[in-house]
Amino acid sequence: MNFEITDRAKEKLLLMKEQNLPITIMRYPAGLLGIKYIIVPAKQTENDKLYNVDGFDIIVNKDCEFENKTVKIDYGGLVLKDFIVTPKVS
Repeated sequence: MNFEITDRAKEKLLLMKEQNLPITIMRYPAGLLGIKYIIVPAKQTENDKLYNVDGFDIIVNKDCEFENKTVKIDYGGLVLKDFIVTPKVS
């Protein structure tokens, strides 16, 4: 699995890191849109995977299916600002 992290996302991830908050990618049901991936400050569980990317320890929840994909992490939004996690086929 590969990660692409934008500069905007790195700024926000750095704030989480400075506050000793774990950085965890999880699946979130998005109603009719299907599944959305979010970043939350959740601790690592037994079956989660840990990746060190650009100095950030990123936990990927066991329910995320990112095999053979690149995961892009961005930060933004029109009204509500949040992390945007997008899996792409490598």
